Amino acid sequence: MLATVTGESPWQNPVDGADLNCDGTLSAADALVAINAINSGTSGDLHAKVAPMALWGRVEGAAKDYLDADGDGQLTAVDPLMVINAINSGRHFGWQDIPAEDAQADVVGSSAQSLDLSHGFAKVRSAINVDGDMDVFQVAPTKGELNIALLSGARGALHLSVVTINLDDAGQPILDTDGNPVTTEVATADTNTDSHQPAKVNLDVQPGTTYYLVVSGDAGVMGGYALAVLNYEEADFTPVTDSPLGTDIHGNKIGTATTLVLNNGRTDVTSNIDPVTGNAEADQDFFKIDAVAGKLAVTADSEFPLSVSILDSAGAVKGTIVASDRSALVMNVPAGTYYVSVVAGAATDTGAYHLSVVNLATPAVPDHGHGMPERPGLSVAEAIFAKFDTDGDDAVSLIEFEAKVPGGKTVVGDQVFTRLDANADGSLSMDEVVEGLAKLHLPHAQGPGRHGGMVAPIVTTR
Repeated sequence: MLATVTGESPWQNPVDGADLNCDGTLSAADALVAINAINSGTSGDLHAKVAPMALWGRVEGAAKDYLDADGDGQLTAVDPLMVINAINSGRHFGWQDIPAEDAQADVVGSSAQSLDLSHGFAKVRSAINVDGDMDVFQVAPTKGELNIALLSGARGALHLSVVTINLDDAGQPILDTDGNPVTTEVATADTNTDSHQPAKVNLDVQPGTTYYLVVSGDAGVMGGYALAVLNYEEADFTPVTDSPLGTDIHGNKIGTATTLVLNNGRTDVTSNIDPVTGNAEADQDFFKIDAVAGKLAVTADSEFPLSVSILDSAGAVKGTIVASDRSALVMNVPAGTYYVSVVAGAATDTGAYHLSVVNLATPAVPDHGHGMPERPGLSVAEAIFAKFDTDGDDAVSLIEFEAKVPGGKTVVGDQVFTRLDANADGSLSMDEVVEGLAKLHLPHAQGPGRHGGMVAPIVTTR
């Protein structure tokens, strides 16, 4: 499961190893956590038994509490004994080894402490030492998923932000007027005031890219904290679905479809193709979407082949893919109601699947009957290219791409630009854009069987 994670244990509370239930105190309840886990058969090498507590609620089989009091990656009789000894010695939750002075960089860049993920896991303890302090760390993941847990000992809320540095056409950091790198925020999380439960972030990452973890506090909030960083592959685990296998909560036809609400043009579903009994037809899940005029894209992923269709408001099928190759079905659609159906390719297949739906409005292109007014007579593709090519040099730079393409100022945007730039000269020609889009792989959403990275070949329909 996590066989490549060596060194420090992700099953150990990074603040106080004996505080197994992470409530900020030591009590008999902590010893019972380990004893109950041993009695349930979880004892031994935790790598092969249970996912760490940081993945609780995200993957099946994750531990609800920390289990490894002594940090050796094993659950044995030593772990509850360590808790009992800590209670008997009068040891209580604390931050005894937190530095009294600010030891961390305050800006994103090479001066930030690097956390070593070569063994799959890293942790650090530090503190917000003065009001307004900000601590920055850097990590370079080698796998496609990054989980970061922030545990706070401060009396007040602490904040975790994950950012990347924006690069220019030459691959150099873009600097602001103060000489600091311009960054893009890719994820955030906040602790609850006076709570010792971790604030968690889980995100798709590009192996080899440097990510910066920024810890800060509300005004006047100071105190110790711990960061635990886990780098893994989503395909190593079975995801938590929205209902147990065999409990069908999504309608099998348009009239009973589950309505999906798009947040910033996107929504995700992790559910099951459920088994059927008797002579019932194979399970088919229907979802309803109210789309804006533009692009409607659907991707699906499972350990078995899926048949995924987009239907219009009358129930007419507009496009279908067999998603065994993790394809994306992308359509140009007018505003209106649409349905997405998901069914197993074989009637006997059941289990988890992940569905991602994206709906983005198409930017309006001025049209006076003869193409773009500033460059009349252009074809549609050339007109769109010209819209991105703001300086008119017949090449789209990364800066132009980020400024004009929706989502361009993101990690995904950088990946798309790199894939399109076939000759790696730092700019896109018209031919590169046209040829690249025909075979572009999209970054796939989290889901069972996902292997990370750019894995969804586009299938387009008009």
